[in-house]
Amino acid sequence: MAFAFGTSPAVAAFMVAYRLANLFRRLLGEGNLQSGFAPHFESLYAQNPKAALQFYRDVSFSLLALLLVITVGMEGGLALGASYFNESWQEVARLAMWMAPGLIFICLYGLNAALLQCKKQYFLTGVAPVAFNFVWIAFACFARNMEMLSMGITLGFCLQWLLTSLQVRKEIFAHLTLQEWLSPQIFSTSWKRLMKSLSLGILGVGAMQINSACDAIFARFADLSGPTYLWYAIRVYQLPLALFGIALSGALLPPLARAMQSGSKERYMELLRGSLRQSAALMVPCTFALFVLGESGLKLLYQHGQFSEESLPQTLHCLWGYGLGLVPAVFVLLLANGFYARKSYAIPVIASVSAVAVNLFLNALFVFVLHWGAVSIAIATSVSSFCNVGILSYCLSKELGAIHCWGLLGKLVVCSALIGIVVTQIGGGFFLQAPLYLAGVLGLARWMKVAELQELLRNGL
Repeated sequence: MAFAFGTSPAVAAFMVAYRLANLFRRLLGEGNLQSGFAPHFESLYAQNPKAALQFYRDVSFSLLALLLVITVGMEGGLALGASYFNESWQEVARLAMWMAPGLIFICLYGLNAALLQCKKQYFLTGVAPVAFNFVWIAFACFARNMEMLSMGITLGFCLQWLLTSLQVRKEIFAHLTLQEWLSPQIFSTSWKRLMKSLSLGILGVGAMQINSACDAIFARFADLSGPTYLWYAIRVYQLPLALFGIALSGALLPPLARAMQSGSKERYMELLRGSLRQSAALMVPCTFALFVLGESGLKLLYQHGQFSEESLPQTLHCLWGYGLGLVPAVFVLLLANGFYARKSYAIPVIASVSAVAVNLFLNALFVFVLHWGAVSIAIATSVSSFCNVGILSYCLSKELGAIHCWGLLGKLVVCSALIGIVVTQIGGGFFLQAPLYLAGVLGLARWMKVAELQELLRNGL
C-alpha cells in the first residue's frame, strides 16, 4: 500500500471508507461473537455433540440473514447520504459501498474460527487471513485504483471464509446429515439466548467500532493525509498485538470457559494469571522496540515507491503514540475474556464505553483545540486503553483477588529501557540494532531471572 499509493489524500479516503465499511465487523463477526459462542458451544458439546452442531447451524443461518439486512441497509444509507456530501466525502462513501458486502464473509469467517478454536484447531484460523492479505497485496500492486482495491477487499474476505469453511464442513457432517444441516431454525431460541447474553458485549464493542470510525474521521479533519499516517503506524503496532495478544486471547477463552464450567476457580485464575504474565514478558520488550527500532524499521518497510521521506516523521510519531498503549491493549483482551468465560458482560461494556468516552473527548481536545495533528489520535487511543484495563483489573480483583504483575513489569521495563538506550546510542540501522536489542534484552532478562521470558524461550514461544 505504501509503495503503490504513499500517503496521498486519495488513499486516505480509502482508509476512512474501510473503517466505515467494517463498522459491524467486530460487533458481529470476531471477538464479541466468538466470546459469546464458545461458552455456549462448550457447554452443549460436553452433553451432546450433535446438539452443539445444531446450535452452530442455527447461529450460522441466523447470522447470515441478519448480515444481509445490515449490508442492504448500509448500501442504501451510503447511496442516499452521498448526495449530501462534498466531493471528498462522496469518494469515501463510494469506496465504502464496494467494501460493504465483505462484511458478510468476514463475520461468517469469525463464526467458523470460533467453532474451530473450540475444537482445538488453530492452524486454519491463522492461515486464512494470510490468503486475504495476498489478495489485498495483489490488487494494491496491479490495480493501482481505489475502486478495484475496494473490490479486492470483498474478494479477499470471501476467500478467507471459504478456507475455514472446508474444515468446518468436515466437523458438521461428522454429526449432521445434509438434510439436517439444511433445516435450520432461523432466529431460534438458542440464537436468542446467545444474543441476549451478548447484548451488553455488543453495546461495548459497538461503541469501540464507532470510536474506531471516528478516529479516522478526526484524523481526516486534522490532516487530509492523516488517516494514512495512522494506518501505516497501526499496521506495525498491530503486528505484536495480533501475533501474541489476539492469538493468546483467542486460545485462552475455551479453556477458561471449561474451567468455569467445571467449577474450578483455581484453574481459572491460574490460566488468567499465566496468560497476563506471559503476554507482559512479550509485550514490554515489544513496546520499547517500537521506540528503539521504529525509525529504522519504518524506513525499511515503507520508504519506497510513492512513500515520501516527508511522510516518515508523521508516521513515526503515530507509531510511538500507539506504542504507549500496547501492553494495556493486550491486557484488555485477556481480562475481557476472563469476564466472558463467566458469561459476565456488564463490566467489559462499562470499561469499553468509558474508554470510548475518554478517547472521543481527547480526540476533540487534541485535534480542534491543541492542533496536535494525526499523532493526537494515537495518543488518545493509548490513554483510553489504560482507562479500560484499569476498570477491568479493579473489578476482577474485587471479585476474585489481585493478579500480581507489578514486579515482573518492573523487571521487564528496566531490561528493555537499559538495552534500548544503549542500542539507540550505537545506531547503525535496523539490521544491526534489531539483533543487538533482542540479544541484550534476553541476556539481561536472564541475569535478572525473569522466569516468564526464559520459559517462553524454552517452549519456543
